[in-house]
Amino acid sequence: TMSTGGFSTKQASIAAYNSSTIEYITILFMFLGGTNFSLLYLSIFKGRFSDLFRDSEFKCYVNIVLIATAGITVGLLMTTSIGVEKAFRDSLFQTLSTVTTTGYCSSDYMLWHPLLWLVISALMYTGACSGSTSGGMKCVRVAILGRVMINEFKRIVHPNAIIPVRMSRKIITSPVQSAILAYTVLY
Repeated sequence: TMSTGGFSTKQASIAAYNSSTIEYITILFMFLGGTNFSLLYLSIFKGRFSDLFRDSEFKCYVNIVLIATAGITVGLLMTTSIGVEKAFRDSLFQTLSTVTTTGYCSSDYMLWHPLLWLVISALMYTGACSGSTSGGMKCVRVAILGRVMINEFKRIVHPNAIIPVRMSRKIITSPVQSAILAYTVLY
């Protein structure tokens, strides 16, 4: 389930198996494939699970997945007649498949409401964690962009304040912020 661009042995991808068990197993490994491998190594093999939940990028990744899954689930429940579990499973699967650029599909999301396509499209640009096989801009850049925007609003209210942008308790310097902004514009 690494980022393969959706290559599958079946034309209908994972949907061809018609198995919720296979889909949930694929969901687990897509999620792990989108996580920073160094962070996974430290948490699994070195027993440092606290590092996983202290990492700002991992928290951003989890939040993006949870918010997108919740939004798509609600959208599916409002626009289709499928059950809650199927709506949740399809939305979680497509969210992870898209954000990790795995490319698998468990249902035909082109039949979903066009507003849900917008969410899926935004996830394509976001990507998962740096240090993973996923594509996209990576969550660390998205998180830094969000913090830069929040700091700019704070500077409007307090123009003389010196407010550093921090990521995982480290200050992100102005040249790095500028490089990330330039990369985002080019992307």
